[in-house]
Amino acid sequence: MNKRAWHEVSLSAKVLYQLPFNIRATLLKYRMLTRACRLVMSFGASQQIVWGQTNGAPSALESTTRVTNSLYTSLSSSYSTSSNWQGQDQRNFSFLGNVLYKHSAQDSTHSHAHQVLADLGYLKFVDSLWVKSVDRFQVNLLWAAHARRFEHAYSILLNTQFLPNTTWRYDLELQRSSSTSVGGFLRPFTLEAGYGAVLRFWNTSSINFAFATLKLSGYPKEITAPQFQDATLIQSHAMNYYMSYGLGLITAINKPIGQRLQWLNNSRAFCNGFDKDHANFEISNMLIVKLWKYIQFRFDTRLAYNPLLNYQVQFRQEALVGVFYEQ
Repeated sequence: MNKRAWHEVSLSAKVLYQLPFNIRATLLKYRMLTRACRLVMSFGASQQIVWGQTNGAPSALESTTRVTNSLYTSLSSSYSTSSNWQGQDQRNFSFLGNVLYKHSAQDSTHSHAHQVLADLGYLKFVDSLWVKSVDRFQVNLLWAAHARRFEHAYSILLNTQFLPNTTWRYDLELQRSSSTSVGGFLRPFTLEAGYGAVLRFWNTSSINFAFATLKLSGYPKEITAPQFQDATLIQSHAMNYYMSYGLGLITAINKPIGQRLQWLNNSRAFCNGFDKDHANFEISNMLIVKLWKYIQFRFDTRLAYNPLLNYQVQFRQEALVGVFYEQ
């Protein structure tokens, strides 16, 4: 301690000694309380510093989650006329709308990728009937835990339609046609729950290999193939329900090719055998050419096979230029 500090302490002690007893006691208590407060404040500050240390480990605030949302919508119409070699003319209007919404989130350990796909289209034959050309509603949910290249994944896939189908029959006795509505929302439907591995590539594209897939499906009795009428798990008044276990495959590809070209693929397949009765698939492939802002050319190809309905492969091809909205 230097001389100046020593003189200050001596002077303060001498002044304090010369004060009356009650005042000296009060000042001593005050000085002890002040020292105690200083100790508490110092201890609290040191505790705050220790609390703020991370010792090299990342905190919850430092972890980041990358979220991506994309929306594709379209509404198109067309008019076509055709004549075959028998001289039969056909004229019809076509109306089609579709929506594709994708949401994904990814952090250092987990990720999920969900998408909703909806299509609805009608054909109006001139001076004749309205016929539903396409009707699909699909929800695909995928959760994954990160590994190196393949990730452990859990998936749920729901596939159904919006509106009932209309079947027409011609009554020979009454000499007229009659219509019957069959099905509707969740009639038919397919629900698949699977566990496997997902392969990610091109940032927003993935292929899900569901090695263990449990599939539950239901179909109206009017549209179920006769050979599957007795192979049901449960039967209701209007529906046949089936359950199977096998291998599932789901693709979700979104690949921009340059500034004006884009490839979209949303397909699924399931099999629990290697014959025509134990496999089904649905392939949806679209090539988009962006002409100008909201004007696009789309080349859409779809294939579907479901033995519960028919052994024939369903094929649909569409090429159109229309106004589309993307976000």
